Amino acid sequence: MEVPTFFLKGKQAFRMDTGSMRMLGNAAQLVRSLSEEYALFHIIDQDALKGNKSNFDLYDHLTYFTHVQVECKPDPKLISALLRMEVRVVVDLPASIDFEKFGKKKTLLVGKVKPGFAEPFPPIREIILDGKDDELAKRILSEDKRLFVKKAHYPKGFRRAFGVLFEL
Repeated sequence: MEVPTFFLKGKQAFRMDTGSMRMLGNAAQLVRSLSEEYALFHIIDQDALKGNKSNFDLYDHLTYFTHVQVECKPDPKLISALLRMEVRVVVDLPASIDFEKFGKKKTLLVGKVKPGFAEPFPPIREIILDGKDDELAKRILSEDKRLFVKKAHYPKGFRRAFGVLFEL
């Protein structure tokens, strides 16, 4: 599955272009226009990474017609609010979060790891590999996790990867 990725700030979508952010336009309109082609969108929420909920009404709207996963500050209150809207939440690992406290909603949690990650995985189902590390990718799969890789690191994908994230 291909997963478009973009940055979000003030309900506007951006892409990283040679070190600076370039506006793509209104995030809701962008997702709606691409939702026929893609089933999942990966959003790096610049506001939520600072602990701000200013874009949460947008997610409530988007989840009516597509699936989104959002990178935000690892704050249990923010995570809980997103999970209530059926938004998949991306958490950098390792994290000092009690994943069990989210109950059945923890199936919507996605871990994000850097190459060389050696710690045990928390009780979540999906992992994003943020870099090229074939051995770690194999370990993720061997532990029965869904693996997401970035197209920038795996241009041809990775065998058995569940999804490939690419920048818009």
